[in-house]
Amino acid sequence: MVDTATDGCAMQAPLGRDVEDLAYSLFAPLIEGRPDSARWEVVSWDAEQGLCLTLRHDDSILLFELERLDPEQEAWARTSRFNVHVRRVLSAQSELSPMERRLAQQVVKVIARREGALPRVTRQATSRRAELRELQVSRVLIPEGAGQYYINPYVGCMIGCDFCYVADRADFSRELVGLPSMPWGSYVDVKVNAAEILAQEVRRFPPGPVRFSPILTDPYQGPERRYRITRQCLEVLLPAGFSPVILTRAARVMEDAELLARFEHAAVGVSIPSDDDRMRAIFEPGGDPIDERFAALEALRRAGLSTFAVIQPLLPMDPAALAARLAPLVRAVRVDRMHFIHRVRQLYVDHGLEEAMTDAFFERTERALLEPLRAAGVGVDGFDLLREVLS
Repeated sequence: MVDTATDGCAMQAPLGRDVEDLAYSLFAPLIEGRPDSARWEVVSWDAEQGLCLTLRHDDSILLFELERLDPEQEAWARTSRFNVHVRRVLSAQSELSPMERRLAQQVVKVIARREGALPRVTRQATSRRAELRELQVSRVLIPEGAGQYYINPYVGCMIGCDFCYVADRADFSRELVGLPSMPWGSYVDVKVNAAEILAQEVRRFPPGPVRFSPILTDPYQGPERRYRITRQCLEVLLPAGFSPVILTRAARVMEDAELLARFEHAAVGVSIPSDDDRMRAIFEPGGDPIDERFAALEALRRAGLSTFAVIQPLLPMDPAALAARLAPLVRAVRVDRMHFIHRVRQLYVDHGLEEAMTDAFFERTERALLEPLRAAGVGVDGFDLLREVLS
C-alpha cells in the first residue's frame, strides 16, 4: 500500500477486501444462477453507490438499491441491515406488476438470508481534509439493460454539491469496508486502469449508448485534468462503435469536443440549474460558473455535437431568460425539482429562499420554463432523454 499525504490529501491503494467482493458475496446466488430460472436474469450488479442489482425479464427491468438501514426513511422493504428500494428502469410505468412484486420479494429473501455473513467493520479514523486514492479495478462498463451501459471513471466527486442524493449511498459503500467517514466532496477514487479494462470489455459487449453521468461522480471534475480517465475511456469506445452520452457541471468538457465529434453518435449535456450565478454559488459552490457552462454548450454545439441541458435541481431563476438562452444551444432538456431538501434546507433559510422549497414554486417555474422551450422546438421532459438526444 502506498500512502503519501500532501497538504492533507492522501493517495493510497485500496484496503484488502473491497466493497465489490462484499456485494458479490451477498448477491452470489442471483448472479451465478437465476432468482426465477423460467423468467428472470441478472443484467448487472454494482457496489459504488450502495449495493445495486439489476434484473430483467423481456422488457421489464428492475433495479434493486440497498442503503443502510434507516426505519425513518421510505423503503420498499427492510432487512436487518438494509433499506431496500426497488424500481422499474427505462419504463414510464412506475408501479410494479404482480410478477415483478413476487420477484422483488424473492430477491429480498435472498438478501435477508445472506446478509448475516457480511462482516461488520469498524471504520478507520482520519484527520485528513481530503483523500485521493488510485484504484485498480476489474470492471468498468456496467450494463443497464435495453442495450445501454454506464461508466463511472471515478468514485466520489470533488464538486461536492450538498444536495447530492448519492452522498449517503457512497459513504455507505465506504463504511462496509471500514473506510473513514469524510464529507462529500472531499474524496475521490481514481480508476487508473479503467481504459485497460474497458478495452477488454468492449470486445465482449455489443455496442450501445454509454452514460458518463454525474450521479456518483462528475466525469470532468478536477482530477480529470491530471488523470484523463474519461478521455482515455472515450478513446477506447470510439473504434468499438459505442455512443457516449455525457452529463457534467464542468466546462472542461470542451477540451474533448474534437474527440467526441468523431463518434458517429454522441451527446453532451451540461447541468444548468439557474440563469443566476448567485444561486449556483449558494447551492453548487464547487461547480463552474453558469457563464462558463453556457460557453461549453456553445463550443460543443459548434463542434457539431448533439447537446442537451439538465435543469436539476430547479433553483430560483428568471425562467424566460434561461429558456431564451438555452433554446439555440440544446436539442432537449430535462427538468426536475430539488429532492432531499432536508440536506440543504438551511441554505434556503439562510438566504431567504424558503418559498423556493415549495411545490408551488417548482410547478410555476417549470411551467414558465418549459412553455417557451417547447415553442422553440426543444424536446422537453421526454421519458428517455438518452435515446432522444442520440436519435
